[in-house]
Amino acid sequence: MPLPPFCRRVALTHGYEVEFTAGASGLSRVWYPAPPVFRSRRAGRRFLEAYRAARNDFVRDMATMLGGTIVVCDTEGAVNVIEPGVRQ
Repeated sequence: MPLPPFCRRVALTHGYEVEFTAGASGLSRVWYPAPPVFRSRRAGRRFLEAYRAARNDFVRDMATMLGGTIVVCDTEGAVNVIEPGVRQ
């Protein structure tokens, strides 16, 4: 019997939210209201930092549930190695 997907919806800067889902089909995200576009570099940079922090928290919780390390590769070329946290 397949497990239900692991989901989390997170509030980001400028009134946006993102919902991360990990399941049998892989990792996905959905933006609320729609994918953001920023005119200011500063606003875009702050938003990207908030998004990456939220994504890394989600992936860390996933790594903790699975009991192993997860590697995340960004489209900008950054590679993050996410270690599992401590199970409670």
